[in-house]
Amino acid sequence: MTKLVTLTTDWSNSDYYIGAVKATILSKHPDTNFVDISHNIEKFNWQHAGFVLGSLVEDFPEGTIHIIGVDSEPDSNTDIVVAMYHGQYFIGADNGALGIVFTEKPETAVFINGESFADDSVFVEKNVFAEIAKYILSGKDIHQLGEERDDVLRYTATQPQVTERGMLGSVIYIDSYGNAITNISRDMFNNVVGENKFEILLNTHFHKTDRICQSYKDVEIPEIVCLFNSINLLEVAVRGASAKNLLGLKHDSKIRIDITK
Repeated sequence: MTKLVTLTTDWSNSDYYIGAVKATILSKHPDTNFVDISHNIEKFNWQHAGFVLGSLVEDFPEGTIHIIGVDSEPDSNTDIVVAMYHGQYFIGADNGALGIVFTEKPETAVFINGESFADDSVFVEKNVFAEIAKYILSGKDIHQLGEERDDVLRYTATQPQVTERGMLGSVIYIDSYGNAITNISRDMFNNVVGENKFEILLNTHFHKTDRICQSYKDVEIPEIVCLFNSINLLEVAVRGASAKNLLGLKHDSKIRIDITK
């Protein structure tokens, strides 16, 4: 099978945690390759982790193992889940992150009671998740690990609303450049707005634009630029600056699109 393991954590790069997880896996499978998706997830923010991993998971080959080390400590209310989705394996706490990664039910979802790992919960990514990765890399059946269930935990995410004027969406992620990614997809925009003229109102009526760009360089510095990014979501940026700082955008900020005919 593919010996590729990814790590998505909120650890930063200054501690020994990343190396410890990799070393545990390499001790049994020294030919494993690792991809560090991000170690700068906001602390304990499983929604952030789910969005980042979900944005690129389709690009990995079948057999890839993904470890999510964010808000991972299991307890009586939070089990460990080992899932297969689109031929890839996912290991993490059933805290909602995988419900963001998976746009549909996984092929397999096996749950391990969190209370059974009380002695290992201080560093569950090394003591449990890495051991599960070794188990999978050895070609063993994940169905033997626990109880199979129908789906992972999901929280209902805020969806854009169609209004009398057009549509109302919100910011779901701010990247490291201060660009604001919204929950408005290219398909929804095309279905609602179509060929009509429109205005995009950002946070307040003081900031607006009537243009969807193809590139950040379609505008001058420091003008507002709205475009559909690589995952086909509407992104709001300021060329050469931070939309977060200059426009006051943050998670859940409202983005209104009015059709002007």
